[in-house]
Amino acid sequence: MAKVNKHSEKKSPARHGGRLKSLRLARGLTLEQLSRMAGVSKAMLSQIEQDKVNPTVAVMLKIARAMQLNISDLIDSPSRENIFRIIPASDDHYTFRSDPLCTIRTLSPLSLEKSIEFYHLKLEAGGELQSEPHFPGTEEFLHITRGQMSVASGDQTAEIKKGDSIHYRVDISHTLRNTARGPAEAYMIVRYRGE
Repeated sequence: MAKVNKHSEKKSPARHGGRLKSLRLARGLTLEQLSRMAGVSKAMLSQIEQDKVNPTVAVMLKIARAMQLNISDLIDSPSRENIFRIIPASDDHYTFRSDPLCTIRTLSPLSLEKSIEFYHLKLEAGGELQSEPHFPGTEEFLHITRGQMSVASGDQTAEIKKGDSIHYRVDISHTLRNTARGPAEAYMIVRYRGE
């Protein structure tokens, strides 16, 4: 059998083309239009879409900004090993805050660098959670499973009850308040969207 010299092997280009093409077509853009918007030649865009070149991060960043995307939206994630983690209800390390009126428990692994966090929130009668603005672009999704809450984000306020869900900005001051006579509970997802 012939030996393969690993040092002489050519590295194949990363596969970003299909993703870029589908996102471009979804926005109704031609190669020429995207070329003008991004300041990247039409020939280069065509080669990227055909996976004939391995573009630099700078080029992909120009394309992402032109399409108002994060660079990670353009890059296919490599296949990863299976993830299978249990967060035991008895593990107090996951309790983010606990006082007589408010308990917040994270339901996502503490070790991850993540763009999404998942929480269980309990507010007793009269309890509230006031928060300073998070990073730019951060959003929350809240689903009430018990009682009712008042949600304020900036100058907007809404009353939501059991079964309701709400999506709101948290890169501005925001407050969750239990407006019922009994306890209120909710599940909350925080999504960080870096610029």
